[in-house]
Amino acid sequence: CSKDIAVLHCNKSTALYNLGKWREAVFSAYQSLHWDPQYVKAYYRAGHSLIMLSDSHEAISMFHKGLILLNVSADRTQIADFVAGIFISVNDERVFPPSFPPAYDYIFSARFDALIWQAVIERLAQKGKWRSCLLLLSEKKMLPSNLKVNQLSLKNLFETSELYGHGEKMQEVAELVKWLISIGAKVETIGVYLLHAVIRLCIK
Repeated sequence: CSKDIAVLHCNKSTALYNLGKWREAVFSAYQSLHWDPQYVKAYYRAGHSLIMLSDSHEAISMFHKGLILLNVSADRTQIADFVAGIFISVNDERVFPPSFPPAYDYIFSARFDALIWQAVIERLAQKGKWRSCLLLLSEKKMLPSNLKVNQLSLKNLFETSELYGHGEKMQEVAELVKWLISIGAKVETIGVYLLHAVIRLCIK
């Protein structure tokens, strides 16, 4: 019975999230976890709602707890969702919250396989979270050697201004592009007219 109530509260959290009612969505996710602390989906719902409230510290904590529960799971999709959630939480942060280092250490100590990391990087790219990709670039030696990102589009990288003005050097962006291409991203995904993409980037 308690598990059924947890599912109901989590479904309510999802509905509230889709309505843009972030605080109510967090509350419902917490209610779900009150009834069933092992219900992984509630941690996911809480984490994304907290991101929308700019509470990266608590969002990371929720994703981290859910990821620990998933550790023995064979569901690569869910694991990738939680890992991506942790990186999305800090994408816009100038200073990482205290909850990030333990989650970060856990992620790399878990030795996730190439398929999980492929899904993580492709999710980050799809959402335009390129600063998180830069963070992964700095740890590329810790990633699987057989990592491939066949479904990743570079178009968004050249259209976003998110990377610039935060202190990152343009050289780091170039290194990111080279790395992503080296693990399977296609140059053609930048756009039909590559020069135009570079000109727009220079203007920004």
